[in-house]
Amino acid sequence: MTLKLAHQWPQNEKDYVIAAGVQFAKEVERLSDGDIKIRFFPAQSLVKAADTHTALKSGAIDLAIYPYIYSAGAIPEMNLVLLPGLWKSHDEVFAFKDTEAWKELEEKANKYGFKTLAWIQIAGGFASTKGPIRVPADLQSQKVRAAGKYMEGALVKAGASTSTMPSSETYGAMQSGLLDGLLTSSSSLGAYRVYEVSRHYVSPEDYSVYFTIEPIAISMKTWKELSPEQQKILVEAGRSVETKALEGARLEDKRVAQEFEENGVSVAKLTKADWDMWHDLFAAHAFSAFEKGVPNGAALLEKAISEQQ
Repeated sequence: MTLKLAHQWPQNEKDYVIAAGVQFAKEVERLSDGDIKIRFFPAQSLVKAADTHTALKSGAIDLAIYPYIYSAGAIPEMNLVLLPGLWKSHDEVFAFKDTEAWKELEEKANKYGFKTLAWIQIAGGFASTKGPIRVPADLQSQKVRAAGKYMEGALVKAGASTSTMPSSETYGAMQSGLLDGLLTSSSSLGAYRVYEVSRHYVSPEDYSVYFTIEPIAISMKTWKELSPEQQKILVEAGRSVETKALEGARLEDKRVAQEFEENGVSVAKLTKADWDMWHDLFAAHAFSAFEKGVPNGAALLEKAISEQQ
């Protein structure tokens, strides 16, 4: 049996997300004594990134590593995983996977058509050309690419103008001046070489205003075709890479910050005081927009916040 795994990035194992996927595939093959193999389809070669959830639902692909926020159009509650200001550290995000709030989201994902096998998370940094974007006041009159609609609305309130585009288009937008800055994941900033077209970078090594959840997922159609023993193998392989992936997330933040430095970019880090300012902005605008725009959003957000205590 060969399962098809799709993702949107170059197949470069310097990227810890890809490394986690490769390790998962090796573990599946080992545990199955070679009966289950996984073939990678990188760089949107099999399916466009934004269509990944529908391809999983239909069974057009068996597995994927992808940002779950892409499924929010079909599962509005999934907007929670990209809600800015909700978490400030990798430890907080990793703990979220064991909460009732996440179980509620996972149940909706299962009903829609995909299941989580391995939790992978990424912090996000600010790359810019005109000046460092450390606090909301730095956004005045800046043209920026935000991460998700709830962040976009909050950044506009802070004085920015926003553009919506996939990470794969940000290099050209920064190079041409269409963007003055962007917020995206460490991995995407590295994979798309944004350091070549930036002058400033605010790294999420200590604190991050948002995180992306990019698990390894399996189509429920594929899942139901597997034997109980095969299902057990995939679950075990998924769990085996999670702790290493968490450490990889931290190292990825450092690796990407170093790439910016090596390319002559001025690098800074968010402080707790900086993060608090962002949190106040997002709590005032992004949180309320989520509560109003998502079915049962207020209760879901309250549950996620209460489970952090």
